[in-house]
Amino acid sequence: MRGGLVTAGAANVKRDGYGMKAAVIVVLVLLLGGCEALSKPESTSFHTVRGGFEFRAIADAAYPEASPGGEAWRMTWLAQRLKASGTCPNGYEITSRKPELLSTGALGSIYDIYYEGRCLGGS
Repeated sequence: MRGGLVTAGAANVKRDGYGMKAAVIVVLVLLLGGCEALSKPESTSFHTVRGGFEFRAIADAAYPEASPGGEAWRMTWLAQRLKASGTCPNGYEITSRKPELLSTGALGSIYDIYYEGRCLGGS
């Protein structure tokens, strides 16, 4: 042990870059898997109602309330929920969008955004 670090086995590490390639692959797998985890945060809720749906999603520093990028993510999450539930197979229209400020902090504001929508085409 040198300087508080365990060095046993360090001599067995190959110097051909294999370890670095394996580390890069692991990181990529975790990042790609993380994208799926981020694709539908637990901070959303979805309910079908007669002729449509109600949807709640978060807006925060990562998905700002007034940004096109944040809204695009929320619409992606909504589309995933609609598809998974078989709701509105012929399309939908958002009929109401109401942001509700939950808190403001050093990283910005956090909102719940409530959407209501109706299904198109008799769905």
